Amino acid sequence: MIARLSSWASLGGRSLGSELLIGLTLAVVVLPQAIAFSTTLAGLPSYFGIYCAIWGVLSSALLNPSRVFHGGPNSTQSAVVGVTLLPVAPQFGPDYIGCALTLFLLAGLIQLLFLAIRPLGRMLDFVSEPVANGMICGIGVYMILKSFPTFAGLPVNTQVEWRLWIAWQSFLSVLEIGNMHAIHIGLITLVVTIVARQFHALRNWGILLGILAGTLYSQYLNAHFGLGETLVEQTANISPAGFVYPSLPLFAQEAMPDIISIIPGAVTLALLGLFQTVAAMRMMNRKSGQFVDARHGIFADAVSNCVLPFISALPTCASFNRMSLMQAMNTGSRVAAASSALFLLALVSFFGEYIAIIPVPAMAAIIMVVGANMIDWSDIRAHFEHRPEAIVFSASFLSVHIFGLFGAVICGSLLALAYAKWEKAHPNVDLEGNVLRIRGNIYYGSLPVIESLYHRANNDPRFEELVVDFSAVHHIDPEGIRWLAEVGKNGKVRMADRRSGQDRRGDRRGRVGGPTRKDRRKRQAL
Repeated sequence: MIARLSSWASLGGRSLGSELLIGLTLAVVVLPQAIAFSTTLAGLPSYFGIYCAIWGVLSSALLNPSRVFHGGPNSTQSAVVGVTLLPVAPQFGPDYIGCALTLFLLAGLIQLLFLAIRPLGRMLDFVSEPVANGMICGIGVYMILKSFPTFAGLPVNTQVEWRLWIAWQSFLSVLEIGNMHAIHIGLITLVVTIVARQFHALRNWGILLGILAGTLYSQYLNAHFGLGETLVEQTANISPAGFVYPSLPLFAQEAMPDIISIIPGAVTLALLGLFQTVAAMRMMNRKSGQFVDARHGIFADAVSNCVLPFISALPTCASFNRMSLMQAMNTGSRVAAASSALFLLALVSFFGEYIAIIPVPAMAAIIMVVGANMIDWSDIRAHFEHRPEAIVFSASFLSVHIFGLFGAVICGSLLALAYAKWEKAHPNVDLEGNVLRIRGNIYYGSLPVIESLYHRANNDPRFEELVVDFSAVHHIDPEGIRWLAEVGKNGKVRMADRRSGQDRRGDRRGRVGGPTRKDRRKRQAL
């Protein structure tokens, strides 16, 4: 406890005023995102995103010791909510909200399992960058496509079909019957945001400036034509909701078929949140020079997501862009994250009526910007320099659009494990002159690769003697030991392990073949 209080008190050389200024910046940045994620992606009232940006951020700041960790509403998780619940009930309705609360609680309980069962939590470390980046890029494209109807003032397509086909139909609908007033508002928001982000001084304020421009133009249209003519939907006023909005997840007997149907979505929600939290903490550990165990992130997410459904809040997980902003502003404590939640609470309480006039098409434009930001070519380019990584990235990206978000999570998890096994099963084996060097692991999965080159070298008439150098081998399993023992019996082969500073010469059978009684007993035991 003393250490925890000390970390709060330490500001890393910055004044309290500087930390509070960073907190205010974060609050202003997260406000439009929280509303957009809730209304446009999740299909829930705007206060769900606001409460997550307040209480979700506060709980993450309290439970996670990382100085630059910032939780709160997340675009990917919000998209999962909309996809999971769209076939169950109409958006924004009481049944939809009840199922959403149940979905959030189930996801939190699943995350608790990953915390309680340590091997499950350890599996999250096997999610490689190609898998995570492929899924993130795929979801970014998905978010852009999903925002088309809202961008044009059209209702959300509720058909359960192939997602790319729905996106294409939505795009055609935008061109044919889109509300031109809504499209103009969305375009102005989009253009102002993109242009502002080209200037370094305005980069972090681009979304806010875009929302402001879209809202002002919307007010102009409403004043000139009237709301009945423009038909542009606005965000609801959430200031009457107060500090919290108590709620109960739905577990009525008549709702059990719907609850059972959303369990795959709960698994998707839980895993995507944990994937992003673990990946973000891993990335920030490298950038900040501070190591925080990823289990702290799992703990913060799991506990928070078991509590947030009872106060009408979206689930929380790490935010890459807000954590990067905190790192860029060189924050030295968690005061900035915690104060951002308190500043946001003040903004909503005193300026709720002004927030209520933000047009929904402007929120859709922000979702498009956020989705585009998830596609970072600097991260993608490195994967295409290595064929296995390129295959894994592409498969992970395409799985989002072919199998859906749940299928993408399952596919991504399998790809992560398969990629880890593939790398381990393909050691670096090369032949330099008559020396066969093995770097990596000698085990049952890698032996076919090693043996292939070994037999070609052994049958090469140019070599009177073949040296097998396993100085750089990290691990040898029992099957690998038996193979080395057989190789050692070959009179043409000499074994070399220079880690001990000498060649393993012995006689022609080599050290691994073993002329001693002790070695023979070991081989017999194996």
